[in-house]
Amino acid sequence: MSLEWPKLWRLFLASASLQALTIGLLAALLATGVWTVAPATFVALDWTMYDTWLRHRAPVSVSPSLTIVTRDPASEEQFGAVLDRSILAQLIATAHEAGATAIGVDHRLDHASPASLGGAASDALLVEAVHTAGPIVFVHDPESALQSDAAITGHVMVSTQADHVTREIPLLATIEAQTVRAFGSVLYDLYRQRTSPVTQPLAAERTTAALVNLVGNGSLSALPAIPLSSVWSAIQHHDKEQLEGWLNGRVVVILPNLPTDGPWLLPTGQSVTGMVTHLHLLNSLLTDNRICAIGGFGGFGITLLLATCIAWCLLRFHGPVGLLCAGGLMACYLTLITALLSGIHLVLPVQWPLTGGLLVIIGTTAWTHLSAGQRMLLLEQDMLRIYQNAVAVREALILRENRAEALQEDLDTARAAVAQSIGQKEELLKTTESLKSQIAEAKAQEQTVRHQLEQLERQLHDLRAASTESGTVGDAELDQLKRECRRLGIVTQDPILLRLFRDVKKGAMSPLTVLLLGEPGTGKELFARAVHGLSPRANKTFIAVNMAAISPELFESELFGHMKGSFTGASADRRGYFELANHGTIFLDEIGDLRLDHQSKLLRVLQEKSFYRVGATVPTTVDVRIVAATNRDLQRGVSEGWFREDLYFRLKGFVFRLPPLRERAGDIPVIAEAGLAEIAQQLGRPVPKLSNDALRLLSEHAWPGNVRELRHALERAVALSDELVLTKNSFSFEGFSSEGDKVRTKPATLPDSASDSAVLHCLRQQSFDMQATAWMLGWDRSTVTQRLKGLCFQALVESGGDQSKAALSIAGDPSQVRTVELKLMDYYSHLLSVIEPFKTADDALAECKRRFKNLPDRHFASVDILIRQHFQSLDRAPKRS
Repeated sequence: MSLEWPKLWRLFLASASLQALTIGLLAALLATGVWTVAPATFVALDWTMYDTWLRHRAPVSVSPSLTIVTRDPASEEQFGAVLDRSILAQLIATAHEAGATAIGVDHRLDHASPASLGGAASDALLVEAVHTAGPIVFVHDPESALQSDAAITGHVMVSTQADHVTREIPLLATIEAQTVRAFGSVLYDLYRQRTSPVTQPLAAERTTAALVNLVGNGSLSALPAIPLSSVWSAIQHHDKEQLEGWLNGRVVVILPNLPTDGPWLLPTGQSVTGMVTHLHLLNSLLTDNRICAIGGFGGFGITLLLATCIAWCLLRFHGPVGLLCAGGLMACYLTLITALLSGIHLVLPVQWPLTGGLLVIIGTTAWTHLSAGQRMLLLEQDMLRIYQNAVAVREALILRENRAEALQEDLDTARAAVAQSIGQKEELLKTTESLKSQIAEAKAQEQTVRHQLEQLERQLHDLRAASTESGTVGDAELDQLKRECRRLGIVTQDPILLRLFRDVKKGAMSPLTVLLLGEPGTGKELFARAVHGLSPRANKTFIAVNMAAISPELFESELFGHMKGSFTGASADRRGYFELANHGTIFLDEIGDLRLDHQSKLLRVLQEKSFYRVGATVPTTVDVRIVAATNRDLQRGVSEGWFREDLYFRLKGFVFRLPPLRERAGDIPVIAEAGLAEIAQQLGRPVPKLSNDALRLLSEHAWPGNVRELRHALERAVALSDELVLTKNSFSFEGFSSEGDKVRTKPATLPDSASDSAVLHCLRQQSFDMQATAWMLGWDRSTVTQRLKGLCFQALVESGGDQSKAALSIAGDPSQVRTVELKLMDYYSHLLSVIEPFKTADDALAECKRRFKNLPDRHFASVDILIRQHFQSLDRAPKRS
């Protein structure tokens, strides 16, 4: 063992980390010991920073969930200095009926009421009120004169430091062998259990005391107090709305005694009672403004860490540099104390760590001088040992050098013998390497020429005019259908669309209604005209009506006509669209945007083939073939209630769904060729061609606007270019870059895509096209519909029911107001149809939550308001006998 100690001592002296840890541990023990037995004046210095911060911090917010009912001079004059328990029982019952979440009373149940204050009758009323509204939190007393299972107690004790200042509240206190929790924490736990049942109560075993975070100067007047006289007046006048505004959903604390200054001194200099301190604790818990402090073990750990770091710096960096690092660490710790206290309300110890740091500076300096001699002795021993090893190594090196010289002589002789043969071999190797390098250089030049040739051929191919002639479809029937489509103005070579045209051709001979579905710009009107042209009614009238563009007030007049004098401005008889299309075909475009009340009128015409002109008494009978079109999902509209189911089944005789242009990219060359020929004819210019790069660019675009958007792109390119061959640089519209590379029209990420403002911005950009907006956001169309529906309901509430004002706030642009107003009226009409069968607003709201399950939860508040306003208007309406 005696041989091991020198090694350990040498290791200790050589390791600055071990020395620093030892010095830090001694300094931490000494610092904690010194301040543990220090006088009260010096101990109070540890709280100086906390007290200073408490006086100069930003004001603490007052919890909106806290209401304090206090005595005032008016209530003292009315009820006397001591409050009758029957009045206290009435206050508890009123708070419970008004919806108070938790109730606390600064009252002890340690005596029975005297006869002058109601006696046993008042006590019975109080016990009954506590049992009904319980549990109720009272101030703890060991021997309660009034027993009630619904009464729980809490203490109002506080803790003071040696300077007689109250800074902490014990969360648990032992009173006559009973463990009692703090009054404020009991109320807070009761409030959390009733508002959030899944949360755990404030565990007293995790912390024994809580630091006080005060509102204002810490007095009772800084808290949300309501005079007892005001509350009693509201009770007497049965002002339920006022009482609920004060008490509903809140923690209610009733103080039946007049507020007075107490014996406890706060760091702000205010003298208060224990109950006031507990109310400030309750406010800090409700507003999540708690202040935490590091305990004894944590303070010792921080002291040990800081002392060890300072000792390591002093041992590692000698002289002024070490002192500068030590001072920097102490300054950083003071900055950390201030930052944590202001940021997360964490109080760190001051005296222990700083004292430990100062002791380390003194102790490290002393230790450096004491261990200097030992270090020099060990250093001399190490140098002697190194010198001896160097001598031994030098002798071994001399022997090795001698042996190496002998071997070198033998090697020189051997080299001279083989020099001649090696020279000839080297010449052959040089010649071979030269030939290899020449061959490699020739191959590299060949690869370079090939690469340049491929680039030139590719550039020539891109600049060459693209051929839009496609190969034979391979099916004689499809070729015939393609020629028939051309005659009717439908340009396509897509087999799927050609087979759909074949079905349209067959269905055109039948009198059944035709329903065309598809996105905007897919050619629904072309197919509607094809149905008319292929039917027996081809020689009759074809009338196209945009249902979304008809004013709701003129709907019947436009579709069915009117009689002279039927309304202001009707100066002559007028035939409507149905009468104009008699014996022919009427095309009802955008049928999905039709209002519910107009849907029923249209359904009657479809069923009975007759209608009444506005102002007429004799029905008009017509024979009309109906072709309808929409870009909306009518089947979803039936399930959501904005489209009549009977009208939907009446319209779906033949249903044809036209594919979008992105699903038939092979049609883009032939559509572009036909479009360029027509545009050039209109402008009186030669027909331009598309280069391969331009055709590739057009084929890769998504075309959310389908053929209509492609036609507009071609028109812009022809108008802006004078060349006979359009390249990719000729297309400089939205969705493409100036170099012709495709730009993503759909953003990769939409800032705050879940917010209503972002959705409304996209809707306005897309002119309230639901399909385009859904594609822009990457959502389903029904999701966008539900978001717009919620925004419309919210705008209706904010505008006080003014639909025009609400539509303007949603549209932003006056040109879009009419579109938004139509959608808003549809949504509101659907809402009224859903709630119509119900007698009460609550039942109607429950049905709406079931029906509108995809509507965001935040918008149900607006739905609730609209429903209740509707039922209130029904109640105010005069009853018919």
